[in-house]
Amino acid sequence: MGHKPPRVVITGVCGSGKTVLAEGLKAMGFDAHAVAQEHSLVPELFLHARPDIVIYLEASDATVAERKQTGWEPRQLAEQRRRLKLARERADIHLNSDGLGPPMLLERAGEALAGRF
Repeated sequence: MGHKPPRVVITGVCGSGKTVLAEGLKAMGFDAHAVAQEHSLVPELFLHARPDIVIYLEASDATVAERKQTGWEPRQLAEQRRRLKLARERADIHLNSDGLGPPMLLERAGEALAGRF
């Protein structure tokens, strides 16, 4: 029987890079999942996936506006951050994705995960 890959759950505001990071970590052999915790009223939703490790991605309002082009106002992102409070507090790894393209974000996450498993 093979070794089970670590389950990594990724949370953060919309546009922080959760989906891109999850896809990259899957390609590296992790059981990675982006969780849309920022849209949920269930504070512990991110724990329902039974993660071995939680990564919290932060991104500034300006970065989100550039990536998503949604026209969201700062108050909407502030609400997302409020909903992410427990995930942010419980996260094992915190990464700021401002100014990082997918390769660099994946590299930083890989470095942070190295030696943990």
